[in-house]
Amino acid sequence: MQKAESQLYSYEEKRKKVSQFNLTSDIFFSKVMEDKQACQELIQILTGEELVVKTVKSQYSIRNLENHSVTLDVLTESQKGRMINVEIHTQEDEDHVRRGRYYISSIDVSILEKGTDYEELPDVYLIYITDKDFIGQNRAIYVVKRVVQENLILNNGIYEFYVNLKGKTDSSEQRELLDFIVNSKSNYKTDAFPNLARRVTMFKEDRKGVDIMCEILERERTEGRLEGRLEGRLEGKTEEHIAMVRKKYQKGNKPEQAAEALELDTEYVRNIMDMMELQNLSDEEIVMKLIKEQE
Repeated sequence: MQKAESQLYSYEEKRKKVSQFNLTSDIFFSKVMEDKQACQELIQILTGEELVVKTVKSQYSIRNLENHSVTLDVLTESQKGRMINVEIHTQEDEDHVRRGRYYISSIDVSILEKGTDYEELPDVYLIYITDKDFIGQNRAIYVVKRVVQENLILNNGIYEFYVNLKGKTDSSEQRELLDFIVNSKSNYKTDAFPNLARRVTMFKEDRKGVDIMCEILERERTEGRLEGRLEGRLEGKTEEHIAMVRKKYQKGNKPEQAAEALELDTEYVRNIMDMMELQNLSDEEIVMKLIKEQE
């Protein structure tokens, strides 16, 4: 009986913690969007298009060893091969349009293989959700089109939707959805997006869903602590820099050569290379070992 009460207390504590989340949190948003039907409802309501989702990947990393890497909140592929990137960014001190531009270009580069014709590039949709109306025309959804001399649309296969939570909508469904993103109440009933509402309730009320969210939060805290400990040495790009050291190692570079090329401490690079050569550790295993060394 005492054990059951302890487990119940633990669940109630976790549920209380998770209940504070809403869909403006990229962590919670990404997890909820892993459900194809929930993701499809959001995409269709915001774009007004009958896009049918085939696959969904959340927190999808596009790594670039030479330049800036990105992690997309949600990347989906439709039944017709269109790529749809859904982002939630509530920070107001960013250049959202240029950030969106870089996300689209990163998707293109990751898809188009060497020797492939440009015609093979799929259509890419960007749905970029912010809190405030940074465009300033009091609209909730802005559709961006490339226009030649104000009357000719030049279609390059990119469809941009800049969505904010404050502006006026064209439909009651859109307004209901945007309000739900802000509130994300458990046990919410709606005919507009029933799967999305069900998914939110699952992570806020179901024991398994609550446990999943708490595990994710703990992992985020662990990775955040690692990033803080190594930030001075690796400039906040821990895994990318370890991958760069591995690339130098595979090319036969000595620690001194790699350290000079990457502008890192020689002993630090030597330590990483020793883990690769003597212990045959993966990049992820090296990261975890660095955590222990810093503790």
